[in-house]
Amino acid sequence: MSEKLYEQNAYIKEFKAKVLAQEKCDDFYKIVLDKTAFFPEGGGQAADVGTLGKAEVFDVQIENDTIYHYVKDFLEIGCEVEGKIDFDRRFNFMQNHTGEHIVSGIAHRLFGVNNVGFHLGEELVTIDFDKELTREQLNEVEFLANQKVWQNLPVKAYFPTDDELKSTDYRSKKEIDGAVRLVNIQDVDICACCAPHVAFTGEIGFIKLLDTEKMRGGIRIILKCGKFALDDYRSKFENVAEIAAMFSAKQENAAEAVKKFDEKFALANQKLTELKKKIAELTVVSVSGDETCVFVEDCEVKDLQLLADKLHKKHGGIKAVFSGSEDTYSFAICGEDSELQEIFANFKSQFSVRGGGRGGMVQGSVAASRENINSFFKF
Repeated sequence: MSEKLYEQNAYIKEFKAKVLAQEKCDDFYKIVLDKTAFFPEGGGQAADVGTLGKAEVFDVQIENDTIYHYVKDFLEIGCEVEGKIDFDRRFNFMQNHTGEHIVSGIAHRLFGVNNVGFHLGEELVTIDFDKELTREQLNEVEFLANQKVWQNLPVKAYFPTDDELKSTDYRSKKEIDGAVRLVNIQDVDICACCAPHVAFTGEIGFIKLLDTEKMRGGIRIILKCGKFALDDYRSKFENVAEIAAMFSAKQENAAEAVKKFDEKFALANQKLTELKKKIAELTVVSVSGDETCVFVEDCEVKDLQLLADKLHKKHGGIKAVFSGSEDTYSFAICGEDSELQEIFANFKSQFSVRGGGRGGMVQGSVAASRENINSFFKF
C-alpha cells in the first residue's frame, strides 16, 4: 500500500518515490509507488496529473487500496523517480472542493437538504441536493458561503479516533468502510472526504452559484470557485461588453437594450408578415389560372405555403411556388391530395428533393435549375 502524501499535506508539489510494481496495459503502464502525492480519482473529483521523471502521468486510480499511476513510458521496478504534480490544476480543484463543502454545509444547516451527488471536473462543479431550493434560498446560501471565505477560517483534514468519530456529527454521502477522514471547516461544516483541500477558506477566493437543474425531486447546482469563477466572470464580462457596445449602451443596461431591440424586432417582423401577405395577394391577382409553377423572391417556406394555398383556392388544380437561387429552391405545392401525391412522387424521382407533406400540401427544398423545374410542371 502506497503512503498517501496528499492526505498528510495537500500542498506537496514534488516528491521522490520508489517504483514498487509496474504492469503493461495496451499502450500504457500502471505504476505503483511506495509513496505518492498524486490524488487518485475519487469522491467525485478527477485524478491529479503530472509527471514521474520524464513519464507523463495522465490518470491515477485506486483499486483495492492500491494506487496506480497511468503513464506511457516504462519505469523500471526498484528505481527512484521524482514526481511532480500539476499543482495549478490541483489548487483549482482544492478551491472548488472546499467551496462545495461550505455550500453543502450551509444549505444543510439552513434548509435541511442533503448532498447526494458531487462532480468536480476540469471547469466546473455540480452538487446534487435531495430537495429543491428557490433562487432566493440559493442567493442566501451563496452570500453566507462567501462570508465564510472572507472570514478566512481554518480547514482541518484528519482521521479521528473511534471515540472522536462516535461523538462527531458529520455529513457523508455514503456509508464508509474502513478509516473515516473528516474535513472540518470551523463553524461551517464537518464532512467525510478523501480529497485535498485548502488550509484556510480565504484561499478559495470567491464562490458563485451559476445555474440549477431539476432532477429526481431535487436540484443540481452548478457552481465555480476561485480561478474557475474568475475565468467565468471574465468570459461573461467580455460578452456583456460586446453586447453593450453593439447597442451603444452602458454594460449595466445591456439587458434592457436587448429587450428594447427584441420588441422592435418583433414589431418589424409583424409588419413584414403583413407585407408578405399583401404581396401574396397581389401575386395571386397577377398569376393566371393557366400557370402551375410560380417563382417569387426572398420567401420562406411558410410564405410559400400561404401563396400556394391562395393560388389553389382561386384557380384550382396543382399550384407550385418556388423561392431561391443558384439551383437550390424552397418550395410549397398545393392541390387535391391524391393528384398532388402522384405528382410529388414523380418530382422526387426526377430531382434531388428533401421534404414531404399530406392533406393537400407538400413543402421542402430541391436542387435543380429553374428551367428544369418549369419544364416539369408544364402539364
